[in-house]
Amino acid sequence: MKTLIITNGDSAADLLKEAGIGDMVLPWRDVLHEGPIPDADDDLFAKIRSKHHATGSNQSAKNIFQEFRDRNQTLQQHQEFERIELWFEHDLYDQLQILQSLDHLARLKRVHSVFLVQAPTYLGTQKPDTIGRFKELGLPVLDSMFSFASKAWDAYRTNKAPEHINAIRQGPIPGFPFMGQALKRCLEELPGKDGLSRTQRQILYTLNRGINRPGMLFAQVLNMEEAAFLGDWGFFRILSDLQFCPRPALTGLPQEFKPKIFANDDQRKEFITAQVHLTEFGKQVLDQKADFLMENGLHRWWGGCELTSANHWRWDEENATLSQHKAN
Repeated sequence: MKTLIITNGDSAADLLKEAGIGDMVLPWRDVLHEGPIPDADDDLFAKIRSKHHATGSNQSAKNIFQEFRDRNQTLQQHQEFERIELWFEHDLYDQLQILQSLDHLARLKRVHSVFLVQAPTYLGTQKPDTIGRFKELGLPVLDSMFSFASKAWDAYRTNKAPEHINAIRQGPIPGFPFMGQALKRCLEELPGKDGLSRTQRQILYTLNRGINRPGMLFAQVLNMEEAAFLGDWGFFRILSDLQFCPRPALTGLPQEFKPKIFANDDQRKEFITAQVHLTEFGKQVLDQKADFLMENGLHRWWGGCELTSANHWRWDEENATLSQHKAN
């Protein structure tokens, strides 16, 4: 029986290959909680995502686009595989990939002989002789699961994504034990009452406790997560945005973060070992005496929703409620 394995990235893919699990392993390379997630056909979606990933990196949008096309072409040939297994983790990064990959298979009408392995820990930290133990967690993907995945994925790509996702996470979620918490964690990346996302808030909190080197900050902030999902590039972008803005909440980074910094050993070392400190404004924001968003503005994407200073959503963590803010 020829089996295709779809998993969350190259670390897990390499381990599965080394362990001899599956006939072909397809890594799902996309950070779906960052950048625009358009409601578009596969080619336009790939072009927009490729442009986003190429910004500030050493990879060209053309090469990234080709990777997306190769991935989609493999799925187009799904009939060559008698069995498809999706191996994913419990965190936000993976749970969004589950939605996208199942929706893609559903659109190809491949809803038979598809199985889902949902690991309660991180596949990339396993070894070739231990990763196979998760195979026993594999269960067939039911019609209700395909329907939920397509519904949630469609909702995430709309301009009212926060509202729709908040409603979906509170309803029945068939067959995805980690999805509700992951979608809530996604909502926590919206601005809060203080204008900060949860990650931004955790950075300022950790700085205030005396951990002030970016490399150590990254490790500590990950430890504050119920299910860590951020990669180092994503984290350092968020850290950098807290300094390189009209009214900084922190100071001390040698330059604005771009992924290509890590291609240079000296620049990488200078960045991750810099001594970073809260500004007075940062302390005010942490004490909820100032609003980071109101002072610095906002322009970023949350799924298919473009957040701006004039039109954005805020997440109230204390009450687990969502509100929309529009300029008069």
